[in-house]
This record gives sequence, structure tokens and C-alpha cells, in this order.
Amino acid sequence: MEDSYTGHDLILCMGVPGSRWSGSIRAIQTCKDINTSDDHPDRIYDKSDIDPTARPLGWHRGCYWGPYHEYGHNFDILPNKQDAIKQFRAPFKSWDDGIKIIKSHWFSYHIPKLREWFPEAKLVAFYVPEDEAFEWWHEVGGWDIKYPHYEWYQNDQRMREQIEIENTNILEHFELKNYNLEELTRELGLSGIFHDQEYIFKWDPKIKTMSESLNKHYTEMLNSNIRRIRTGVIC
Repeated sequence: MEDSYTGHDLILCMGVPGSRWSGSIRAIQTCKDINTSDDHPDRIYDKSDIDPTARPLGWHRGCYWGPYHEYGHNFDILPNKQDAIKQFRAPFKSWDDGIKIIKSHWFSYHIPKLREWFPEAKLVAFYVPEDEAFEWWHEVGGWDIKYPHYEWYQNDQRMREQIEIENTNILEHFELKNYNLEELTRELGLSGIFHDQEYIFKWDPKIKTMSESLNKHYTEMLNSNIRRIRTGVIC
């Protein structure tokens, strides 16, 4: 079964630390097609978690895969397809429902391999230039971020080096555009049908807080997050 699995129900997301990818991914997850059963209270981070006076920065929700994490601890190597699928499945309460988003900084090191293993999966890359990403990552919390985990990057110098490598790989394989939410979900082959605002506000109270502060419908608010980031999609 796993050898023949083509990833038809997967969106594999990548982006360097500080690429603001988490907010864009959360926006995609408001589409009814997406399975968010990997959400868990232990898989949440906002900067207010470490600084109650901070403005609302960071939007880390659901499982992240990679070294020093619950799942995907060997994704810097990604040794075999069967193990990768096992790690993909593990955090979801209901794997068989909907489209699953798997997000890992380390996917950018394995783009050809992922395309070979999962030819029907959608690959999505979020791009922010190196200096901007490094500075934003520190603004959101840097080494004090509680989730996801960054021990693999070791220190600031190695963080800068790996951000450059990851971005170079993304630029080599992806054509980048500035999408809005409707365009991006359409490019991903999703229905474009979104949960109603009442459901979304209960599901993620941060969306309610930000939408109400801007006096905008949640989809309009999320659009602003997506538009400012260059995104690439491989279908």
C-alpha cells in the first residue's frame, strides 16, 4: 500500500524559518477540504506565550515535522518513503478525511525526492529573502520560540547559512507568485469553499481577534497575509 501511495491527498509545505509561512498555511486550512485533526494544544505558539506584552506575532498551529520534533525527526535525511508516510500519518486523529498539510522546513532539501515519491501531491514553497526571514524569525521569538523546534540550526551563524541553502533550493524548483487566498486554493485544486466565520472564530480565536481589530471578514484579513509572501506551487 505505502509503496503505491502517490500522495494524492497531500499538500507538502516548506519555507525557511521566518518566512511567515505559518500564517499562510493557516489561511489555507480555513478551506473545508483540509483535514486539521493534527491540531493540538501542545502544538501552538504565539509570541505572547513568552512575552504577554508582545503584539500578536507568530501563528504556529498544528504539527510541524522535522529533527527534534515529535515526528519527522530524520527529515533532514528523509531516508525512505515508507517511514516518511508513517511520520506523516502519526499526528492526525483521522487520516482518511480530507487533504492533509504536512509542513517541514527540511522539505526544501529533498524537493526532487518528494516529487518522485509523491507525484500526485502538491508541493508549496513560501519565500522571503534571507535577511528579512532571519530578522523576522528573531522578532517572533527566535531561539525562545517554544514550537516548532530549531535545535537543528544550532546558532545564528548556522541559521543564516541554512536559510540561504533552503531559499536557494526553493528558487531553483519553484516559480514564485503573489497569490490571494482564492487564487492559491484554486491552484492547489481545492474547492474554494471556506468554513463560515462563526466556525472559524471558534476553531482559531486568533483569527477572530485579528479580524475584529481590522473590522474585516476573516478571509479578507487572511488575504493580506498571503499577498505579501511570494509562493510557489508544484502540482
